[in-house]
Amino acid sequence: TFHSSRRGGYSVTVKKTSRLLVSACGWRWCPSEMTDQGNNNQSFSRNPFAALFSSLADAKQFASGQKQQQPNTQPPSDESGDSAEDSDNSVSDSIDDNDDSLAEISRSFRSQQEICQQLNVNHMIQRIFLITLDNSDPSLRGGNGIPPRCVYLEEMAADLDGQDWLDMDNIEQALFNRLLLPEPGNHLIYMTSSSTVNLSADRDAGEKSAMPYLFACYQRAKEEITKVPEKLLPYAQRCKNLTVSNAHTVLLTPEIYVSQNIYEQLLDLLLDGVNGAQLEEVLEFVEEVITALLADQEVRTFGEVMVPVLDILHGRVKDLDLCQLLLYSYLDILLYFSRQRDIAKVLVEHIQPKDPSNGLQYQKTLLGAVLNISCLLKTPGVVENHSFFLNPSRSSPQEMKVQESNIHQFMGQFHDKLHQILKNLLQQSTETRHLLLSWLGGCLQANAGRTKIWANQMPEIFFQMYASDAFFLNLGAVLLKLCQPFCRPRSTKLLTFNPTYCALKELSEEERRNRNVHAQGLVIFCGALFRRRNNVVFVAWRKAVQG
Repeated sequence: TFHSSRRGGYSVTVKKTSRLLVSACGWRWCPSEMTDQGNNNQSFSRNPFAALFSSLADAKQFASGQKQQQPNTQPPSDESGDSAEDSDNSVSDSIDDNDDSLAEISRSFRSQQEICQQLNVNHMIQRIFLITLDNSDPSLRGGNGIPPRCVYLEEMAADLDGQDWLDMDNIEQALFNRLLLPEPGNHLIYMTSSSTVNLSADRDAGEKSAMPYLFACYQRAKEEITKVPEKLLPYAQRCKNLTVSNAHTVLLTPEIYVSQNIYEQLLDLLLDGVNGAQLEEVLEFVEEVITALLADQEVRTFGEVMVPVLDILHGRVKDLDLCQLLLYSYLDILLYFSRQRDIAKVLVEHIQPKDPSNGLQYQKTLLGAVLNISCLLKTPGVVENHSFFLNPSRSSPQEMKVQESNIHQFMGQFHDKLHQILKNLLQQSTETRHLLLSWLGGCLQANAGRTKIWANQMPEIFFQMYASDAFFLNLGAVLLKLCQPFCRPRSTKLLTFNPTYCALKELSEEERRNRNVHAQGLVIFCGALFRRRNNVVFVAWRKAVQG
């Protein structure tokens, strides 16, 4: 007969165990144990096979029945050798049966543990990626550890021919299929029996944009790492790594994700980070993606990935006004770019003008577009769509002062952020320093003609050749901030100042790089100061050095 007992959530089949129960671990029927009721109870409670029964009373009842069925055995006599041999064979068979029963129970427990592990991994994957292969009745599922909504991967479930769980062998394919869905919201299913409206669960599971979805999965994976037991920790870590590797793949091959602008999504993700309370997590995610991009540049280089992001940022910034809060969010993104070594290099390469001899081309770069933001009229004489002093003749003096105060406040904040961006680029590396100083030197030389009298008399030519007044007012303010450490009384940094810099004439590109010379043509404006050794510049510098 077979007796099936369920205990602790596991189903165990007891087969041929009467001999095992009677003979193993203290269940031998010696008179001393049966006469001592306390020892007998203790023997039952310590016997591990008692767990196969629902209670100790059932175990005792089963053991008593087995005792009654056992025949009376006599000590073997010396005269019957055959009887002794049969007894030895019986003992050997008993041991073999016991070993078989133990192996069967062990296999049963291992099988149950594997199923439990598989179930836990499946639920964890569902919680992280909000996807599933199980489209069964929600009332048949346990509600513990299952998200309320998931995207059902119907095609993949059909390909797997009956497998309704996710594991580490198929999660990569499942995640790839999920990212390719044009409308994941159309594939949402209820995972629990609750039919209440849950808009946040629908929004999270049905997220259409690839980058926000992967970042949300990254956050959920990090949360799982802090909560899951140690046995599941490697699986949670791998899920976290999968979000990064898929974000890296998405940025390298954006063309396969139809109707999605991946680079715009990355910029929006950074924008949400600087505007929200999760900036550190966003930057941590982006840093890991950058590391993956730098390690794999066969399909696209890191610069080719970042340039479209910078182009989108340029297009958004150039139309903003000084007092718009959105402008300062984008400046915070530029601040991060200037601090990130690899992005900073791409940024200073990106702002180099197409025609370095045309002063207006510097204003058309990303940095130039930011410098062109001001309270001044964008086009002199055109007051339409201007944000400041719209009706000065009808405004009271108090209103004018309030507006002036607001402008000063925004200008101060604006110049502080611009100063920090340029300072970061100058200090980031030798390469970024050289490229930024070359940009500044070329900008000053290309716009030198705007200082002439005719430039103001012919505005139609002026606006086609040179950068605007707003551009140079902001650039001048930022350069003055960069000069402040050298202008403090008795500053030790004054000793690093080269008073002959303006007297240097034309140098080759290699000489300029080696000698850190980036401004050109200054000798035209300052040549008279260097005709004699004892001029005012040398005297002032000598006195400053001598203290």
